[in-house]
Amino acid sequence: MPYPVFPIGIGHVAAALMQSSYAVKIVDMLDTSMELEPVLRSFRPDYIGVSQRNFDDIQIKNTRVFADDIASLVKKIRKWSSSPIVLGGSGFSLFPRQMLELTGADFGIQGEAEQALCKLIRALNSRRHFSGIPGLVFRRGDTIVINKKRACPPHLIAPAIRPAKLSALYRSKGAMQNIQTQRGCGFKCCYCTYPLIEGTRVRHREPEDIFYEMKGIKKSGAKYFFMVDSVFNTSNKHVAEICEGIIKKDIKLSWGCFLRPEGLTADLMDLMKRAGMKHIEFGSDSFCDSVLDAYGKHFSFDDIYHSSELARKAQVHYAHFLILGGPSETERTIRESFGNSKKLRTTVHFPFVGMRIYPGTKLDGLAREEGFISRNADLFKPRFYITPQISRSRIFSMLRQFNAQRRNWIVGDLPPSLVTIVNQLRAKGIEGPLWEFLVG
Repeated sequence: MPYPVFPIGIGHVAAALMQSSYAVKIVDMLDTSMELEPVLRSFRPDYIGVSQRNFDDIQIKNTRVFADDIASLVKKIRKWSSSPIVLGGSGFSLFPRQMLELTGADFGIQGEAEQALCKLIRALNSRRHFSGIPGLVFRRGDTIVINKKRACPPHLIAPAIRPAKLSALYRSKGAMQNIQTQRGCGFKCCYCTYPLIEGTRVRHREPEDIFYEMKGIKKSGAKYFFMVDSVFNTSNKHVAEICEGIIKKDIKLSWGCFLRPEGLTADLMDLMKRAGMKHIEFGSDSFCDSVLDAYGKHFSFDDIYHSSELARKAQVHYAHFLILGGPSETERTIRESFGNSKKLRTTVHFPFVGMRIYPGTKLDGLAREEGFISRNADLFKPRFYITPQISRSRIFSMLRQFNAQRRNWIVGDLPPSLVTIVNQLRAKGIEGPLWEFLVG
């Protein structure tokens, strides 16, 4: 919810394999018209990759974990094929050892897989050792070994493969297409896994590869795509280069992106709008400066307000995503965020309660140091950090009370009435996130 996300990661990996002259077949489990057994029996793959995008849904209530789904899928594959199974994807990369043990898969790749998977196949074909394969997860006797990850050079990130049938399937389910213009994240948000998965050094992809993907999206009939970078504006120079290229090449697609609410200018906002930007999702996290500092955001509410006003004046739809209950949060800071949110006009707010603790993050270390979790806690079973200064129930109570006054706060799952509105808009061919229609 609210819509499925096109599997762009596996599209990039498939492109790398095809560039190395391997025949590739993509099977998406969302496509109910494509049964797994007939595909395995007809295509007869020598190797089978399984991509796990999310480990869980990061919802503190009724949390859904997808590990057992992957284990069940591997078990089905084993019934119909004896070929080696390789796990990968961002979800797998957070818990590579546990996922390999749970599923019984043969190998895994932690982090970026374009180079690693090709090297693994060559090693298996020639019976070489695995020591030089970045991010490879494999068994050596009774021990699971995890090789050190290595960032993929941006010029080796081939444009993602987007099979026409699969693209049409996602469009029919209301999903927009997506593009990644860069990898890596140098910011230091205390809870975030982007730096762990993609590295802390930002690598901008080749602009011509990006424009090639955009043209392919347009040719497929889609009208909208989303920039799935951790944040698009890691540098204003990068944003300007991409937007100027979109205009120069007359691509004419609408799009949205994640932006950091800092360092934006009126000229840059105008350029993004002229390039087709319709939606901004700000990862603001809080509207209180002391909490922003504790979260490691390194910007202020003044920055958030300034960025929001630039978007509003440019008539670009914008929303803020918030996390309540993280480090240093109190009842006072929540009330400050509520008060400051009233200063932001014509926007939508998506609040989440609690921070999912992932291994290796700054939050992981803080939670162990505070005794919120034990020193040897296994985070494979989801744990959510709530500051000891306010209870989870009190946060939800405050949210409900404030939400009753401010309908532009979307708390929890969409109510059936709003789901109906979204479905009606999708049926009319309107693409995009559509959250601007959820409030008056």
